[in-house]
Amino acid sequence: MLAPGLVTLRFHNPKVARETIAGQFVNVLPKAGAIDPMLRRPFSVYNTDGDEAEIIIQAHGRGTNILADTAEGEMLDVLGPLGNPWNYKSGDFKTAVLVIGGVGVASMLLLTRALVKEGLPVQSYYGARTKDLLALQDLTNLHVATDDGSEGFHGSVINMLRKDLEARKIEQPKLFVCGPTGMMRAAAVLAAEYGIPCEVSLETEMACGIGICQGCPVPTDDTTFQKTGKRFRLVCMDGPSFSAETITI
Repeated sequence: MLAPGLVTLRFHNPKVARETIAGQFVNVLPKAGAIDPMLRRPFSVYNTDGDEAEIIIQAHGRGTNILADTAEGEMLDVLGPLGNPWNYKSGDFKTAVLVIGGVGVASMLLLTRALVKEGLPVQSYYGARTKDLLALQDLTNLHVATDDGSEGFHGSVINMLRKDLEARKIEQPKLFVCGPTGMMRAAAVLAAEYGIPCEVSLETEMACGIGICQGCPVPTDDTTFQKTGKRFRLVCMDGPSFSAETITI
């Protein structure tokens, strides 16, 4: 248990553990062979270790509560790794700025490791409603904001980041953002204001995770639509990571 209602679930799956790239996800059926609940739940791969992988579960519904209560020895039905990873190897930036909201931390541990391996400086900006909802393990150069002021900066993580951008404390940054939709939208606006590249990892419900059900569309911006002719892109196949300027959050 990381925080109240927030747990990690570790499972044995050599394919997921050894092939996942930072930013990819798995689609999980809470009980192998079960027909209730019928639909899978998508989760970012939080950690990998040998032949084992971990996901973070925020228990807030029937399916996620079943997953959070999984006992040792039980079987899960896991599909993955899925989706496109974070694009951290290209682009004109010197400092990777991880902007994290709540359970969005699930996609950031592997990204942190990958960035450190590439020799890139990392700054982590992490916001939550209260300090009890923070999962602080293994994040680098951490700046914390809480809505209630119980830890770190009193206010939103976006306002905290804005102050540091105004003070020019970060050299040539690129934002990597995952969290609630409103926070990601605010981060994209902030990045556009300062002319900073921004990548967001979208969180949405999906049934299949492989592009068949067409249940996870995200609108493209007008410029991208004119270039590609595609009004929508699928989070599961084209994402979950997107350049913020190419979609409408």
